[in-house]
Amino acid sequence: MRNRTGTKLRIKVPKELKGIDKVEIGYRIIDFIQERTREGLNVYGRPWSPKNEKSAGKYTKEYAKEKGYSDPVDLEDTGAMLDAIKYFKGKKGEIIVGYKKGTKQERKAEGNIIGSYGRAPNPRKARPFLDILQKDVNKIVKDYFKELEEEESED
Repeated sequence: MRNRTGTKLRIKVPKELKGIDKVEIGYRIIDFIQERTREGLNVYGRPWSPKNEKSAGKYTKEYAKEKGYSDPVDLEDTGAMLDAIKYFKGKKGEIIVGYKKGTKQERKAEGNIIGSYGRAPNPRKARPFLDILQKDVNKIVKDYFKELEEEESED
């Protein structure tokens, strides 16, 4: 998807997906993004780290403790920002997830996504967590329909 600046993410899904199935897939995508982010991983499944080469790889648990943090970057202090990700109805063939415009959590998310934290955007501090790869979306959709098939075969 590659969402580097927005607080809403448009995700391509099969056009035949609709109704409760589309909503369920949307919530599973939100769960995926939240869980990955809570684990401190970026869209590629790698830990967040500083962008410059001098300190790349330096952001370890030990470095975090030295700086007064309990753990490496996971974008979760109280959990409110990640918990505020919502599902929005998109057009046919798309799901939208993200933040309600104008909310405190949207502003927090934007600060993390663009690296501004109340200042001018800084790409070196950016953590564009509100993102998902198409292969991950495809797997979520596939797993969902596989679960439905299994449930139907049990009946």
